[in-house]
Amino acid sequence: MVPVALFWLLVWEGIAAAVGAGIIIASPRAAFARLFALAQTGNFWLSIGGSMHRIMLGFFLALAIGIILAVGCVASKLIYRLIHPAVNVINAIPLASFVVVAIFYFRHSLATFVAFIMVMPIIFHNTYKGIRATDPALLEMARVFRVSHGKRTRYIYVKTVAPFLLSAASVGIGIAWKSGISAEMIGIARGTIGGGLHAARMNLLTADVFAWTIAIVALSYAIDKLFALIFVRERERP
Repeated sequence: MVPVALFWLLVWEGIAAAVGAGIIIASPRAAFARLFALAQTGNFWLSIGGSMHRIMLGFFLALAIGIILAVGCVASKLIYRLIHPAVNVINAIPLASFVVVAIFYFRHSLATFVAFIMVMPIIFHNTYKGIRATDPALLEMARVFRVSHGKRTRYIYVKTVAPFLLSAASVGIGIAWKSGISAEMIGIARGTIGGGLHAARMNLLTADVFAWTIAIVALSYAIDKLFALIFVRERERP
């Protein structure tokens, strides 16, 4: 992992040196220096906390509602006919359309709404596929031996759905961060990462743009790894 990171840092350094204009592309040294400087300020951490709170709230809402809708669609054909087309429509609408409309109705929770609306279809589809992929033979065996619904859910459905849900969560976290911060930038939300990026862009502070981007990538990576660890432990539980 470290050699790969060093390789891409050298590539970045080489491109910055070839361009030779910090206002166009900041060097790794300049970007990390600005990140270190920003990290010494309270506003930086307030922005990180504000964005994380809003975006992760949207992600968790998408996770919960996506799972609930998927379970409902498996349990009822009527619910499937009502919900499945609507989720597909949501999935097809561009991010910019949601942001422009949401600015008028969700001004103070724009990132939450956008993160939710972008991630929920991913969670829904993967959970639905995971439930449908459950081995019928295992379910029949559980029925024959009168295994309780709670144990069926834990030992059959959860074990089957977990890889699908982990994949969806991993992709969803990245999309939640990208879409949520894009919404903050478009909505010029103060006290957020998107607001910091917008201010850096308007003032042509390229090193700051790269510094904020590094922070976004690091946060997204850390949260993704945390979720992967949680899901792996859950799957390994007896």
